[in-house]
Amino acid sequence: MYQYLDPRRIIIIYSGSSSSSSSTSTFQTTPKRPAGEVSSELHFTLYLGGNTGPYKTAENNGTVILPPIPVEWIIAPLNVTAGQCPDRAQNLQLFGIINAIVAGLVLLLGCRPLVRYLTGGVLGSPTRFSPFWTWLVSFGLQVAANAVVSRLVVATPGYEHLSMLHVFALYASRPRINQIWTGLLRLFVGPVRIRHERMMLGGKKRGRVRDDFELGAAGGSATSKPKSRWSRWVARVIPSRTGGSSSRENEQNNRVKFPFAPAVAGPRGEEEWVYTDSYVATSVSELFLQLMSAVFVGVTWRRFPNEPIREHMQHHVNFMLAAPALALVGWLLIPIYIKRDESIFDGDTDGVTWEGSAEYLLLATIFLGLTGFFTYGVAWRYWAEFLMLPGSLWCPPKFIEQAAVWSSFSGLAAFFGGGL
Repeated sequence: MYQYLDPRRIIIIYSGSSSSSSSTSTFQTTPKRPAGEVSSELHFTLYLGGNTGPYKTAENNGTVILPPIPVEWIIAPLNVTAGQCPDRAQNLQLFGIINAIVAGLVLLLGCRPLVRYLTGGVLGSPTRFSPFWTWLVSFGLQVAANAVVSRLVVATPGYEHLSMLHVFALYASRPRINQIWTGLLRLFVGPVRIRHERMMLGGKKRGRVRDDFELGAAGGSATSKPKSRWSRWVARVIPSRTGGSSSRENEQNNRVKFPFAPAVAGPRGEEEWVYTDSYVATSVSELFLQLMSAVFVGVTWRRFPNEPIREHMQHHVNFMLAAPALALVGWLLIPIYIKRDESIFDGDTDGVTWEGSAEYLLLATIFLGLTGFFTYGVAWRYWAEFLMLPGSLWCPPKFIEQAAVWSSFSGLAAFFGGGL
């Protein structure tokens, strides 16, 4: 049991097999310092260069000297000099820059028609196995990025003694914007009509689109069965969507679209919500990364014996443990099983109109409030608080190289996630 004597000490009593035998060990707590701040205090210097093994015992008196963070989270060389380590603000800025770059890459490389155009039709033409390959390759590239960054760290002179596995696992908890951003793109961008079939590189025609298909042509199947209350209402108010000169039909075909939905509805299979596959790939891979992060965060902080600091971080750790569950909630809010030629609400390719935009905006708000906050916002909050603790025990090298690896691999994940 724990008995607090003062804010700086904890007395832990161990009961042996005999009721009369007991021993006492003093655990000394550690002052908190922002990341990168060099200190000569024993709490920091004793743990420089180690992210494995038991918590160390000082010589002579048996006092256990505790670090300010779990040993698995230490990234530091054997010797630290002033100005060598990035501070808290620089660490958070690096994460922000990486997320901004990744958002731009996903916007471009996660668009299936653009991938199809850039590769001359080699990629970007979906097959029956596309849902499997997209998430598998995306997850593999994210794991590879962590592995490369971990190798960069432990291969740096002065860091060779660190455990690469621990560095790999702790970086899985960094904030990633991928699922939130692709979810919003899936919700709002589309449907985009694939225009008249073009000659791709190599002189071959590719694609599923009719030769006489024109942008803006009236379309839609009169026999399509509505899939929701909203679409049944639309079918009832607009009785005909093919042929004829109904004023209702003309109003439907000429109505103003939501800014990100440039085409009117067309026959099934000839329009698509172009970020569907990127969203599916990102969502599945993100769930596995969140599970990896939750296991590492939970295990390392629960075995951390520095009770005052552990209590201080407890609610941030709990939020990180809940992240995988909220990632699954995102699957339900913006379902990953909806086909690429179907909108989230009405099951066809009508797109987001000004008249129906309230539904999409409400869903986007709920998606950001739940999945966005608990899988992305709490990661930022965790790291912002964590970086107030380690002082010189957090001194990762090669910041620019790390940013380049994470950004490039995330771009490749978006490219193959939207193109396989």
